[in-house]
Amino acid sequence: MIIESVELVALPNAPTYQEKIYRAHMDTGEDMDLFQAHWDVPLPPDTLVGLTVEQARKKRAEHMLAAAGAH
Repeated sequence: MIIESVELVALPNAPTYQEKIYRAHMDTGEDMDLFQAHWDVPLPPDTLVGLTVEQARKKRAEHMLAAAGAH
């Protein structure tokens, strides 16, 4: 499954720490919630297009670790 597009989606009745999630629209027609948005480590949704779910999660983890290392 390949990610065709990603959008940041607000969850209804979510606690304040979980304001938005990354929702991927897959090439199979399915939608999948990938992970939670973090206000201090922005990741542009369009950078995940063309990746598999596993690659997107790995990219996010690397992005978060790089941001943590910079602090």
